[in-house]
Amino acid sequence: MHLKIWKRMSLTLTLLGAMFYSLNSLAAKDEEKAMNIEIQWGAYYLTEEDNQYRVFRLLDFNRYAYHAAIFKETFTTRPTKDEILQLTPFIGHAPIDAKTLLQEESIQLLASAPLKKEDLEGYRYYLEEQGVTTGELEELIQRIMKFSTQPPLQLRLEIVDDELEISQRG
Repeated sequence: MHLKIWKRMSLTLTLLGAMFYSLNSLAAKDEEKAMNIEIQWGAYYLTEEDNQYRVFRLLDFNRYAYHAAIFKETFTTRPTKDEILQLTPFIGHAPIDAKTLLQEESIQLLASAPLKKEDLEGYRYYLEEQGVTTGELEELIQRIMKFSTQPPLQLRLEIVDDELEISQRG
């Protein structure tokens, strides 16, 4: 019983955090309609806003959403990989519209570390609430952990007819 309540609270907090994070991202100017980006599952990304660096960790990515762990710490200078690896997520999972990546002018891949099952716990709760079966969930978690050991994908993101198009760069 307590686990079910904890899962629902976790999902509610995740969705609230994602909503606030997305609203903040959507407030940015939508001038850029295309960008080159390195996508790596398990990678830590930096964004810069008002001379402050913020950090999120990519858990999963597709043309509709990116799933991230979000950290509350901000930095006045670019943090080191060691500083980033010491952080604990404030929000363990937030689903965010993938189009908002195009609004992040300063997004940078800083560091990566292979994802472990514990890193994906919030995402697991989210997927369970979305009706993903146990078998599908286990397969997906294993694939994501394997993806996180691979080098970054060199991608181009572009909005075409209000849809996100993803292509691999040479």
